[in-house]
Amino acid sequence: MIRRSGQAFYMFVFLVALTACRPVSGQALELGGKWATRMGVIRVSQEGKKVSGKLIWVSTTCRFKKGDLILKGVMLEDSLSGKWRYCLKGQECGGSDWAPMLMLAARAGRVLSGAAHYKTTQCTIGGKGKGDGLVMRKLRPRPPKSLVEKADTGTAVEEKATALVDENGRQLEEEVKPLDPKDFEKNAGDWNVVMKQGAAQMDAGFFERARKYFYQATEKNPTRPEAFNGIGVTYYARGDYEEALSYYKKALEVDPNFGDAYYNMACIYSLLKKKSLAFRYLHIAALNGYAEHEAMEQDSDLTNLRSDKRYREILDKMKAK
Repeated sequence: MIRRSGQAFYMFVFLVALTACRPVSGQALELGGKWATRMGVIRVSQEGKKVSGKLIWVSTTCRFKKGDLILKGVMLEDSLSGKWRYCLKGQECGGSDWAPMLMLAARAGRVLSGAAHYKTTQCTIGGKGKGDGLVMRKLRPRPPKSLVEKADTGTAVEEKATALVDENGRQLEEEVKPLDPKDFEKNAGDWNVVMKQGAAQMDAGFFERARKYFYQATEKNPTRPEAFNGIGVTYYARGDYEEALSYYKKALEVDPNFGDAYYNMACIYSLLKKKSLAFRYLHIAALNGYAEHEAMEQDSDLTNLRSDKRYREILDKMKAK
């Protein structure tokens, strides 16, 4: 587990992180359907563990066409590993390429959140959001008249039309809509206070007490990942890895650029002897610079992985950078 000192209180929580994926018991998730992405609306098809996505409505981000394949991967529990297509924009730039990606299925398979690794280039990468984060949200038909409550008066008014449509021009909406961070700005002071209290208790080794403060922080601002991470760390500290993962997963859903999460998830899955999942997260952590090879070689959480050739391959790539 990565532990670093000398950071602000919330960065301590952030960098100790894990970010998570509670294994799905029983049957695998079904991801088939229409999804919103930065490239436009895609239709996802799933055959067993294999998943693919083709554009059915194209945004202006890239010069892709309807029917173009932009997603292909394989599901393992609730982790989708594969490739994500992007375009290159700018002077003397053009064409497209594929980036290795890893996404977690959250909200019963209605949100996919994770990261891709893009090749170094002087061109602008079309479809790339903040950092390396990737988010897809499942869509459903939008009711003919969708009403929303107006905040200042409490009256119901018709919601504005969305930019999301299917191949027939029908309006779509996200099944799980993202929270707006602006709605919680007024709680910034209180959030800072309870996070400081939680970090102080955790630093002193009182993990059960710390968890109570972190829960309060998630209520003050559920759009910040640090508090969900803090809860996860408290469960990790007492050896409850499954519960820790469930909160780390929430942290990654809130912010897919929650960097050290990928490395620390690899640590958890290594401890649980789930090598395939561990290597998925370790690979994306190494590619995106979320892990340091010196710390990795000394980390006892990864003992279960070191005899596997994949570990050495990842380590060699990190040392070569």
